[in-house]
Amino acid sequence: MSHNFITNAKTRTLSKRLEQLIGHSQELKFLVGYFYFSGWKELYQAFQERDDLQLKILVGLDVESWLGRALESAYEGDPLSGDELADRFFASLGNALNLESLDTQEFHEQITLFVRMIEEGRLHIKKTLDPNHAKLYLFRFKDEVKTIFSGDEDADVGKFITGSSNLTYSGLRGRNEFNVEIGDYGWGDAQTYFDELWETAVLITENPQRKNDLIHFVRHRTQAAEITPFEAYVLVLKTYLDLMAQKEIKPHVIRLLEENGYIVYSYQMDAVNQALSIIGQYHGVIIADVVGLGKSVIAGMLARHLGKRGIVLSPPGLIGDPKRKDSGWHK
Repeated sequence: MSHNFITNAKTRTLSKRLEQLIGHSQELKFLVGYFYFSGWKELYQAFQERDDLQLKILVGLDVESWLGRALESAYEGDPLSGDELADRFFASLGNALNLESLDTQEFHEQITLFVRMIEEGRLHIKKTLDPNHAKLYLFRFKDEVKTIFSGDEDADVGKFITGSSNLTYSGLRGRNEFNVEIGDYGWGDAQTYFDELWETAVLITENPQRKNDLIHFVRHRTQAAEITPFEAYVLVLKTYLDLMAQKEIKPHVIRLLEENGYIVYSYQMDAVNQALSIIGQYHGVIIADVVGLGKSVIAGMLARHLGKRGIVLSPPGLIGDPKRKDSGWHK
């Protein structure tokens, strides 16, 4: 029996093996727990070199965004409709595509290929009806490769890989995994398992409206969105007009600051004026400057200007005695 274990150790990475098998295949069927674009990035070159390749990706779980990281998740609750599952897929894809680490020129080239393959009908995506954590990579070989393996170009010959690796950078080469490649046993059963899930899965690219929605979503609601010169001009103009309309703090608040021994710093005045404009529009504001720039002072000035009752939580002495160099956060 022909088995090949792949652990991502040294040069025996799953990424490298997938690239090799993609070169010999006419159709790929990938069942993965969740979709990260880092996995597409790993195989981008192999996909780019094959303009005749058919690829089916069946996604089993969702990706949630938590503290700037993408995490795998599964819905637990009452059964969802196809539209609801499709909406969750779009949200999941947005979390996967809007990671800060992907904001590179290479990403924009890779996402272009991703969209083009969808438009050309070479990349097909569905979402499993029920949560599925399996990882299965099926490769149906080209006719000339089938002849080498079986002597019959009509034989349904291929290989499959299954194990622990998701379609992600970490799964394909970034960390230790355990996968097995099987070439002479179980191909039919593995393909049947995928095909049965595919038949009952929620349509994404196979539904014309959702296909168009997906392409629009990627192009306009992720960091792959292209900004036209006119849109850039409008944004700059709006920012300029917002600054011109910026509110200014009342003079008596500044006098009160000086009377209590504080220096009036222009950057703090700018922050207060900007915060007042934001409060007027959104009814709240967060001051998130780095340590030592006087957020507590800014908060106190805002409170005095607005004439509202509130509370400022600050280390002892920070506001009460501005001349003490050893007070407050330094302790």
